[in-house]
Amino acid sequence: MTSGLRQVSLARLAEFGIVPKRDLGQNFLIDDNILGVILAQLESTPADVVLEVGAGLGVLTSALAGAARHVHAFEVDAGLEAPLRATLGGGAGDGAGGGAGGGAGSKVSLYFEDVLRAPLETLEPPPTLCASNLPYSVAGPFIIESLQRLPGIRRYCVMVQREVAERMAAPPGTKTYGVLSVWVQLYSRIIRTRPLARSIFYPRPNVDSTLVVLDRLPPERLPAVGAERLRAVIQAAFGQRRKTLVNSLSAGLGLDRGRALEIVAALGVPANTRAERLAPAQFVELAARAEDPGYQERGRGSKEERRADG
Repeated sequence: MTSGLRQVSLARLAEFGIVPKRDLGQNFLIDDNILGVILAQLESTPADVVLEVGAGLGVLTSALAGAARHVHAFEVDAGLEAPLRATLGGGAGDGAGGGAGGGAGSKVSLYFEDVLRAPLETLEPPPTLCASNLPYSVAGPFIIESLQRLPGIRRYCVMVQREVAERMAAPPGTKTYGVLSVWVQLYSRIIRTRPLARSIFYPRPNVDSTLVVLDRLPPERLPAVGAERLRAVIQAAFGQRRKTLVNSLSAGLGLDRGRALEIVAALGVPANTRAERLAPAQFVELAARAEDPGYQERGRGSKEERRADG
C-alpha cells in the first residue's frame, strides 16, 4: 500500500479536528489501492457523470473527478465541508453545477443533505454511474431508491456492509432474502463482489465490508408494472415475515382477504406460502394481478389469439 491516501485522510482529520461520528457510520478511506480498484470496476469514461454518496473527506470524490465529466457528491455531515473542499483543492460548486477553476473541484457539485430526501431526479447533468463508500445506515434504502428513481445509472460500484451485500444476492427461501434482494435482482445484475479488509478504513469498523458491482438491466428486461405499485406489494409481502403471503398482502395493501387469497392462488402456489418462497419475477406477477384483475390474459393475447398463433 502506498501512503498517499492514508496521509491525506489522517492529515485532514488532524488539521480540522475531525472526530469520526459513529452514529453517521463514518469510516473514512485510508488506502489508495482501493481507489484504483473502484475506478477499474466502474469503467468510467470522460463523458460519464458520477453520483457519490458519503463523500467524507473527498478522496474518492477527487479520484472520480479525475476520471469523469462531473461528480454529484452527497455528504450529510456539513461539518466535513471544510476538509472536503480542501481535498478537492477548492472550486467545488454547491448544488447544481460545478465550481470554477481548473482543479478537481471544478467538476464537482457538493450537496450537504440527506440523499434519501434529495430530489435526485433533478440532478443536472443526470448521473450515469454511481460509486460510493455507502454509510451503513443508508446503503439498502439508497440502492432501492436509486434503482427506482435514476434509470440513467447503468453501473454501481459501492462499498457496503457485508450483510447488505449478502441480502442483495440472497436467493429465495433463505433468511436474508427480502425486499432488498427482490428489488436489486429485478432491476440489476450483480456483476461481482469483493471482500474488503477492515484496515482500509479509519476508524476500523466492527463489521466486514464488501465491494459490490451492479449493472442495471436493459429496459426490455425490467418489470412491466409500475415501480410504485411493485414496491408497495413487495414491502407489504415482507412486512410481516412470519405471516402467510395472503395475510401479509391483506394487511399491507388493505385487500379483502378473499381477494388476496385469489391473487396468491393464481400464482399457482399454496395458500400458506410466505413471501420468502417467491422468486423475484413472481412479485411482478403478484403486483400486476393485485392492480388488474384481468392480468391473466394481459401480454399473452386472448385464448383465441393464442390458438391462432399455433
